[in-house]
Amino acid sequence: MTALWPFAADDAEGLALSAAFHAALRDHGRGTLRVEDQWGGADRERTRLLAADLVAKEPQVIFTYLSAQLTAVSALTRKIPIVFVGASDPVGFGYVASLQRPGGNITGFTLYESSLGGKWLAALKEAVPTLRRVTLLANPSSEIRGNNFYADPFRSAATALGIEPDVVMVQRSTDIDPVIADLGRQGDAGLIVAPGTFSEANGDRIVALTADHRIPTVFAIRRFANRGGLMSYGPDTTEAVRRAAAYVDRILHGDNPATLPVQAPTKFDLVVNLKTARSLGLDVPSALLAQADEIVE
Repeated sequence: MTALWPFAADDAEGLALSAAFHAALRDHGRGTLRVEDQWGGADRERTRLLAADLVAKEPQVIFTYLSAQLTAVSALTRKIPIVFVGASDPVGFGYVASLQRPGGNITGFTLYESSLGGKWLAALKEAVPTLRRVTLLANPSSEIRGNNFYADPFRSAATALGIEPDVVMVQRSTDIDPVIADLGRQGDAGLIVAPGTFSEANGDRIVALTADHRIPTVFAIRRFANRGGLMSYGPDTTEAVRRAAAYVDRILHGDNPATLPVQAPTKFDLVVNLKTARSLGLDVPSALLAQADEIVE
């Protein structure tokens, strides 16, 4: 089988998730199964080329991590079973007919739901009560028919919290700098980084820029809070890839992906970086800290 990842081949996060996936397959008695990992990074053209190559090899099962990878592979085959992790709205994107009965060759595990757009904002407002405006940094992998997946809940929460919302689409790493610099000039501004291949690849850059411009930032991806972002709120990705390995095992045993329901995360973790909060001059409320699954000192 083949696995297609949105990381560079030497990326620590990607290697850790790949190791968890391989370990879970061994736990299911698939220690002799040959898994070919392919690393597309955030390069969409490279991802498309890798997808074409791996589909041409006709593996027994293909595993994809995040929407861009699933999009590239699913466009090329209706026959090879595909197990995904991370397609935010598989019905909306047309990958599956329904969550309970996907109906084709694709099934898997979502990581994010649209309501997180409001939850990220609520957490940021609780941490920084003086916020007046917040930007949702969006990327192509979170767009459905021209509308960002998280935008409506984000704007609704902004109205309720008295915050001026803005949704900004970024497609290249160079697009990030002016967005964050503008927030720094405005003052009383915050940032939410929507998940996806783009933010996986550019999260460290965003952490550095928001530190320079003193912008409180919420990520969906945990490691960026550990690396200096103010907060993160999102699912346990390691758990998701391990659950996906169980589906791969079932398909190899003969189960039909058309009848394996798409499943959602079972747990979301809140991480608060107190070191970053102190550098921003923030006194994070004890009520928010009490909700945190991890506090970075």
